[in-house]
Amino acid sequence: MNITNHIYANIKDKIVAKIGNEIVTNYDIINEINTILALSNRAANPKEFNNLRSIAFTSLKKKIIKKTEIEKFKIDKYSEIDVNNYINSIEKSLGLQNLSLEDQFKKYGANYNLYIEGVILGFKWNTLIYSLYRKQLDVDEELIKSELNKQIEKKSEVQEYNLSEIVLENYDENKLNIILESIKVNGFEKSANIYSNSISSTQGGSIGWVSSQSISESYLKEILKLSKMQTSEPIKINNNIVIIKLNDKRTLNQNDMNIVKIERDIIKRKKEEKLNIFSDSHYLDIEKKSYIEIR
Repeated sequence: MNITNHIYANIKDKIVAKIGNEIVTNYDIINEINTILALSNRAANPKEFNNLRSIAFTSLKKKIIKKTEIEKFKIDKYSEIDVNNYINSIEKSLGLQNLSLEDQFKKYGANYNLYIEGVILGFKWNTLIYSLYRKQLDVDEELIKSELNKQIEKKSEVQEYNLSEIVLENYDENKLNIILESIKVNGFEKSANIYSNSISSTQGGSIGWVSSQSISESYLKEILKLSKMQTSEPIKINNNIVIIKLNDKRTLNQNDMNIVKIERDIIKRKKEEKLNIFSDSHYLDIEKKSYIEIR
């Protein structure tokens, strides 16, 4: 018997919820818990069961609702390269050595094929959101350039920060507590790989070097409180929670600045912020309209 099944062996399989036309059973919940444990590379603890059960159900609910929406719009394109790169990054962050991620899932009694389906679903969801809202992602590039030039004229130096992030969509206190504990035990990068809903999760949450001008005021306020290698308190942005890690910082004078790159970074981040807002609001809208019956 695998690592976790003997702990939950006395739980009978039964329908615990109906979401749209899909049902969620106890075994679905247990499989999702085993998946969470496999990805965090830790043993089952009966004391954590209620928290893990809540996280598992929320995760399954989001997958089912997103899957229904993806099928509605007939989104079927995704990049196999992106999927493989994502899996490779998780294997690397877990330090599995001679084991593959599939072997890790077998060890924990988790269904690897279902997990891959979920990963693919995530990439298809990103495609859907971009296709629906791409016309609304435009930003005033000329205004950004003008404002940047004014700031540079006032200051002879620019601060740059090397950052990593963990993004938790749709605030969930139970999941936040598990992520904070994971950061303490497993480190920021591994926790980002496992739990972050951001595209940067495939790189351990790494954003890289970012100029202070391209960082939103709410983020910058928290970053300024940090010393190198420190992690911020959870930052609430709309319905999301973001945790920032300051890896390094540096000061550039005007001669060292790559103005074109700074402009591109600002434009890119503003578009990403818009896309994240559209993703959150679209999901919350369809969740409100979804039939959900808890049994």
